[in-house]
Amino acid sequence: MSGRDVKVTPLTALLPGEKARIVALGHGKGRQRHLRTMGLMEGKIVEMVAMQPARGPLVINVDGTQIAIGLGMARRILIEKM
Repeated sequence: MSGRDVKVTPLTALLPGEKARIVALGHGKGRQRHLRTMGLMEGKIVEMVAMQPARGPLVINVDGTQIAIGLGMARRILIEKM
């Protein structure tokens, strides 16, 4: 099975309560390093906790820790829904 068989979407496509596996962190080594320091890395399972209205941040759960991420950064995190 190749990587093309996987349906990859941005993290912003998750709805509250849905879970997904992180496939890629997007562009830029600095951004990737920042995300990894927060516990976000390829292969991790995330759960959408809440999406704030009016372009606010979204809240995800990773390994029992809730993390708020801005929409711009969340759009660059690619996931595979579970």
